[in-house]
Amino acid sequence: MFDLKKIKENPNTDIVSRSKEIVNILKNFAQTKKNLIIYPFVPDLQTSDNNSDYSTNIIKVNDDIIMIDSLMPEDGNLKMLSSTYLKVNFNFKDKDHYFLSKLYNFAEDNNYFNFNIYTPLEIYSIEKRKFFRIEPSMSEPVKISFFWINKYHNFTIYDISGEGFSFLSYFYFEKHTVIENMKLEFPNLPSIIVRAEIKASIKKDTRYKIGVQIINLKPKEQDIMFKYIFKRQREIVAKDREL
Repeated sequence: MFDLKKIKENPNTDIVSRSKEIVNILKNFAQTKKNLIIYPFVPDLQTSDNNSDYSTNIIKVNDDIIMIDSLMPEDGNLKMLSSTYLKVNFNFKDKDHYFLSKLYNFAEDNNYFNFNIYTPLEIYSIEKRKFFRIEPSMSEPVKISFFWINKYHNFTIYDISGEGFSFLSYFYFEKHTVIENMKLEFPNLPSIIVRAEIKASIKKDTRYKIGVQIINLKPKEQDIMFKYIFKRQREIVAKDREL
């Protein structure tokens, strides 16, 4: 779950507070059909349980209310009904956007929900950080593993940036394939679990170079990934200066 206090204190944060501008951002984002990430806060739950995130889509936006779809995974729907407030995050036009909201009402049919939440009074926007694509150290590789087509696979990352990475494979991956629960293991940092989409599968000698884009990277996992990239960039710069 993101820390809204830290986001507000970040000097790079833009605060959108005009109602028309807020509605315009949300309507334009809704047209992309991309996911919102929602963190329902339930008072009776432990802190770790309130850190769970759920994805949904915007159905409709007006001046006061945002209609959203059922949450995924489905257990988020019950948490939504018990929540006192919601933290919401989405990415649009190379910016990460954050806001607070509350549940207004809902409709339910055969355990399928539509929720109406309040349009926020403010949206906090931070331009996404840009990175050069860098290669991990051969002595300290970044490893990935995931279950796909009834088999567990392990690879070493070929190169990595702030939005994705590539790896070499002896077999082809279909473009636009979405892989759930992909594990990235960084040297001397916690591992992270991500959802990823195959963006390219290019023949390279006897193998394929598989390009991957991470989908809706959570703030906590994002921080770990950025720490690795910054550290590796410093190592490469220091090595170049020695030459």
